[in-house]
Amino acid sequence: MQNNLNQKSDRGFTLIELMVALIIMGIIAAIAAPNFLGLLSRIRVNNALEQLLGAIRESQRLAMRHGKSCRINIDPNTNILDSTDNDCLLNTRTIDDNVIIRTNLSGSTPNISFSHKGNTTKMGTVVLTSNFTDNQKCFVISLGLGIMRTGDYTGSKTGSVSSSNCQTIDS
Repeated sequence: MQNNLNQKSDRGFTLIELMVALIIMGIIAAIAAPNFLGLLSRIRVNNALEQLLGAIRESQRLAMRHGKSCRINIDPNTNILDSTDNDCLLNTRTIDDNVIIRTNLSGSTPNISFSHKGNTTKMGTVVLTSNFTDNQKCFVISLGLGIMRTGDYTGSKTGSVSSSNCQTIDS
């Protein structure tokens, strides 16, 4: 009987072992958190670009379908994509607040207009970015035919926007 009392029990962890494990987990979390935030921001920027493209293409299609001019407004202050005419955009889209919209499109509220043939009278560039990533996506539309392209924006995160900094990526 005395033998059983002197045996060491292996049924749990000591307080020191638990503290060491928590410190190691904290260090791993501190290293991984910035990478996770950057990934989340890149996903938000990519999603914003898809929303922008979808809204612009929808507005162009509806202009041709209804045989009338349509305009899509891109508000960098509220991150809202909308149209003043219900026949030009089926619903208003809101881009994530963490995404920053910069553009060189003219107008008090930057906009793109399409004729009944799907042509546009404006050309311009829209850049989407976030404070938590260096990833910048861009959208460029040309005058006349309204040819569109997207890519990675290589210019500064501040200042004016230029289509020459929108580098198309070959897939």
